[in-house]
Amino acid sequence: VTDANVKITDVTGVLVYETTALGGEATWNGRNFSGREANSGVYLVFITNSDGSQTAMTKILIVR
Repeated sequence: VTDANVKITDVTGVLVYETTALGGEATWNGRNFSGREANSGVYLVFITNSDGSQTAMTKILIVR
């Protein structure tokens, strides 16, 4: 989804990262808001456009 809001949380629901997808693509450097590397584990990605009519969800697994 172009210009979508992307939120990444851990499995407990704590927000780890948030960004806007530019041109339908978003990147995450694997760090949290404090600049620390995210721990090993499963992360949930929630994507929605500005009016909420298009949404998506996926998972990311990080193994360090």
